[in-house]
Amino acid sequence: MVIGGGTDGYNNYTQRGVIPSHRRNCGAPWVETFPMVSRLKVLRQWGGIVDVTGDRSPILSKTPVEGVFVNCGWGTGGFKAIPGSGWAMQKLMAKGRSPLTDAFGLNRFQEGRFIDESVAAGVAH
Repeated sequence: MVIGGGTDGYNNYTQRGVIPSHRRNCGAPWVETFPMVSRLKVLRQWGGIVDVTGDRSPILSKTPVEGVFVNCGWGTGGFKAIPGSGWAMQKLMAKGRSPLTDAFGLNRFQEGRFIDESVAAGVAH
């Protein structure tokens, strides 16, 4: 059984897992829903760096460098959305603007226009 974890509430590049918080944040809700899960043993865990932005939403944007664009920050769910973002990015690159990428611009962090999509993000919080 694979149970998803979550991201740290701060920048952390240690690349080590933390079983106690995993049990509390991930295991407890599972045990509450499925009490038999309490008998499972943790065999292994994963800890590493995941490409996630501060507001847990991707960046689809032009950059200040002419001709350079970014499509990043998808966390662990990008493989599901990358095909759709490709359509948006090709329009941004070809036409200079895409309504599908407007909200996900790099400038949103400077302007304080964060996207609160933590519920729909590809990682648990």
